[in-house]
Amino acid sequence: MRNNVGMKALAIAIAIVIVASSVAMYSATDVEKGIDGSGGKGVISLMPPPFIGVAGASLVDVAAQRAGTTFLKEEAGISAYTNVGEAIDIEKVKATFRTIEYETNEYIIGSVPLPDYEETEDVHVYVHKDGWVVTYYLKEEVVAKILDWNDYTTDEKITGTKLEDGVSVVCNAACVPIRDLKYYDFRYPNAEKLMIIADALWSDGTDTFNVKLPSDFVFYERSYSHYLNPSPYYDGNSDMYIDEGKISDMAGYRTNYGLLSPTQLSVDDFHTVKIIGAHHVDKTFDAIVLVYREA
Repeated sequence: MRNNVGMKALAIAIAIVIVASSVAMYSATDVEKGIDGSGGKGVISLMPPPFIGVAGASLVDVAAQRAGTTFLKEEAGISAYTNVGEAIDIEKVKATFRTIEYETNEYIIGSVPLPDYEETEDVHVYVHKDGWVVTYYLKEEVVAKILDWNDYTTDEKITGTKLEDGVSVVCNAACVPIRDLKYYDFRYPNAEKLMIIADALWSDGTDTFNVKLPSDFVFYERSYSHYLNPSPYYDGNSDMYIDEGKISDMAGYRTNYGLLSPTQLSVDDFHTVKIIGAHHVDKTFDAIVLVYREA
């Protein structure tokens, strides 16, 4: 199956799209018809947290500053954050950390493991007693690493990210709610939005979709994620292509992700993204992830 996905249509209406192997969940036309005034089906907006002064942002109240946050500008890339609206007991959340890098009476910084993921997928976490929780991946890591493929089990939208999972782990331990979760990339202070366009195969086969990036958008990062879960007792293998160029191949259970160059995913042209599954694949997914600003 092939679907043409014009990004400008998607940018108006939907953040995370799964194009299933048998049914296109959203075509460009369907997305436009599905617009709602609340923006509930919009892209993921990127907004700076109020305690961080960033280039291009308005001045923040000094009282909003939080101890220990300057390191975020130095080492953080894509992040998710919340203020739970009440005090957090640092002692309660310490047990969730695999490693603790820094700790004071006010805040803690370290890495937190995610359920059903290896240590390489741990999220970095900053927790302040005043109620702030920030999860992030390092600035050297691609945005596509946030995809939580374990969360996708049916022909529906992906409903969360690994950063959100990390926030949940910490908030559950602290017995506090998650309130108004937001995303921000510390590397790209002028970026406004994040989009994920994904495809899924549930058995051996081939599937494609087409994507076009408009030239009047400013793109800060293009990256990909490629996931394979073979059938039991088989290695299985999967390949991912953009146009005629193979960008990822794998055998056995694993996930690949990496950067895409402006040449690989140039603007104003439809590019064909293809996924192949062979030798007893249970499921294999691929995704293009874009960080951008509408000019």
